[in-house]
Amino acid sequence: MCWRCTEPEVLPTTYYDQPPSFADSSAEHPKASVYQSILEQHQRQGLVGATLLVKDQNGLWIGAAGYSDIANDVPMEPDHVFFIASISKVFTASAVYRYIDQGLLSFDDKISQWLSDEVIDNVENSDQATIAHLLSHRSGILDFYTNQFDLDRLNADQKWTKEEVLTYIYGKPAEFEIDASYSYSNTNFLLLSMILEQVSGKSFEELYQEEVFNPLNLSSAYYSEEQIIPEGVVKGYVDLYDNKQFVESTFLYEDELGIGGDGGVAINAYHLAVFLENLVNDSFISASSQALMTDWFPLPEDYHWDEYGQTENGYGLERFNTKYESAFGHTGGIDGFSTYGFYFPESDMTYVLLCNSASLASGDIHASIFEKVLNEMFNNQ
Repeated sequence: MCWRCTEPEVLPTTYYDQPPSFADSSAEHPKASVYQSILEQHQRQGLVGATLLVKDQNGLWIGAAGYSDIANDVPMEPDHVFFIASISKVFTASAVYRYIDQGLLSFDDKISQWLSDEVIDNVENSDQATIAHLLSHRSGILDFYTNQFDLDRLNADQKWTKEEVLTYIYGKPAEFEIDASYSYSNTNFLLLSMILEQVSGKSFEELYQEEVFNPLNLSSAYYSEEQIIPEGVVKGYVDLYDNKQFVESTFLYEDELGIGGDGGVAINAYHLAVFLENLVNDSFISASSQALMTDWFPLPEDYHWDEYGQTENGYGLERFNTKYESAFGHTGGIDGFSTYGFYFPESDMTYVLLCNSASLASGDIHASIFEKVLNEMFNNQ
């Protein structure tokens, strides 16, 4: 069920249609009914909609369940486009490595050479942090997602610039000294987007297109700081009171999008899988940059995520040491969207789950889907 703060927008049935982006042979996959059943059973437990992609030893399967848009009665389809929130950070990291490969940046560059004096003077640790520190979340630079920023963005009708967002940490002490620890901070990737713009002389939207979307033919991928929400992206929903009454969440998340390199990418499950699989493609990112990206280090225990085996981090990637094999990738979440993308390089298998709802129970539902699907992926007999 769904309630909302405003009247629903009436949309044409073609609004969510996507141009064909892949040859879908999911129906011929030997475990098609198994994967679809797992998805549908869990969707009924408390997800508005979801798309699941599995590439296992039998090939590629993509399925969907639930709704892309409740008010307009639009069922979820496998090629529908979702916001992927913090998985966008891996797109930003790949652009950084492509610039490293072109000799435009260095892993050990101090970020102070690319940022304004105002930023360096007001953001503690920015005078000493390097590109590597930002990629690995070991800069100690505070996260701009403060309580005050959240309050202001929900109450202000404006588009936030990167510089405006940074003012929320101006003059505040760093969380720790450079390299002394690890702390996940969206500011690290906001600063990387500013550096990439400074190096290239291009907008971040143009940079994503030229360095990531176009080279991999990711036709469904989208990012903009002007028209933040693209036509055709599925609706997000939140269960505010944990009573299975979902409200459209655009009013909660739209001010989080289109700020910088920490989030804001929209894409379908197939193209997200293509992107993750190409992180080990030497023609996209060089072998030397791949080695830097996957130089794993242990996470502090309070950052461990046992359901997914997340105990290590790299430089722009997260590592998931499951009971079967290790995967790399990332997860993402904003109000109304929860996303997971994992690639298992040893067996060349991929798992993507994109959900367009959030509730107190949804995390357990997502973890259960992961457990049951991986059991099928790695027990193929």
